[in-house]
Amino acid sequence: MEPGRFRMPPTLRTWLPVVLSLIVQLGGTFWALSRTSPDAGAWALAIVVAVIGPAALIVARRFPGPVAALTIAAAAADILLAPGPQPPPFALVFGVVLGLIRGARLWVYTALVAGWSIVLLLGASAGLDWHPGRIVATTLGVAVLILMGETIRRRRQRARERWQRIREQRARAEREERVRIARELHDVLAHSLSQISVQAGVGLHLMDAQPEQARSALEHIKATSKHALDEVRGVLGILRGEDAPLTPAPGIDQIRELVDAVTAVDVVFQHPDLGSVPEAVQQAAYRIVQEALTNIVRHAHASHARVSLDTTADSLVVRIADDGRGGARESGNGVLGMRERAELLGGELRLETGAWGTTVTAILPLGREPR
Repeated sequence: MEPGRFRMPPTLRTWLPVVLSLIVQLGGTFWALSRTSPDAGAWALAIVVAVIGPAALIVARRFPGPVAALTIAAAAADILLAPGPQPPPFALVFGVVLGLIRGARLWVYTALVAGWSIVLLLGASAGLDWHPGRIVATTLGVAVLILMGETIRRRRQRARERWQRIREQRARAEREERVRIARELHDVLAHSLSQISVQAGVGLHLMDAQPEQARSALEHIKATSKHALDEVRGVLGILRGEDAPLTPAPGIDQIRELVDAVTAVDVVFQHPDLGSVPEAVQQAAYRIVQEALTNIVRHAHASHARVSLDTTADSLVVRIADDGRGGARESGNGVLGMRERAELLGGELRLETGAWGTTVTAILPLGREPR
């Protein structure tokens, strides 16, 4: 249900139009007949015509088209059988408006045209003495009903479309948040676990021959694990809705730590004075370097790598190159994650690979907020 919209109980929605129409039409019919003193047959026919429309409204929500046609037919019969003053056809009001609201427009318009045409033709051929005012009033009343029904139908349609857009926006925001959290966890865990795996292998290899080197590898594993746990807690804090992160958001200043933590490959880090760089751009640069270094350690079989940062007039350019075996895939999760980070800032990511190695270049605009 749309927020803020009042909904009448189903039983009341069904029976309120029936009761109101029956009271008005049946009471008015008794009053009109009591003034003319007709015979018993006229009494019975008038009561049937007065009751049939309200009775049909009981199933109006299930069959809006046929019910609208039936109430129109009953109103036409009332006009033909009693050209004098009669009670207002309340059942016609509810039948036409409800039919238009619930999409039975073809039924309503066809029945109105047919019913009013039959009334005019039969009335003229039978020589009924109608009051002109009643014809004008009936025509205007039908026009008002059409306007009312179409207005309500359009308003409800716009409300449904607006609510559908809100639901789609919420679903899209939830999907984007899930993707963002998954990307953060992937970047944090993939890099840290790769480093732990490498250092564990080094420690096992050197444990007997060079115990001090093995100890250094274990200390490195401990530090990497602690850093990874801190970052994972920060991501989980987002899931819990906490306002402040548990650890500062990583940025350009922490890239040096990333580079120094890589021991399986000789990595050179180059960057001039970059000036003021927005926090979102710094975090994207950090994560891109982190993922690229993870891929180098895990897949490239490289001996050397180079990480460089530079700025142009409106962008930060991040470049990570290695001399490994190349063959990096565009469709890999790591490459997709790096590309998503760049595109969220309105930038782009380029991947060049060959027998000489792989180069990842990210161009991150400095003046854009994440989308």
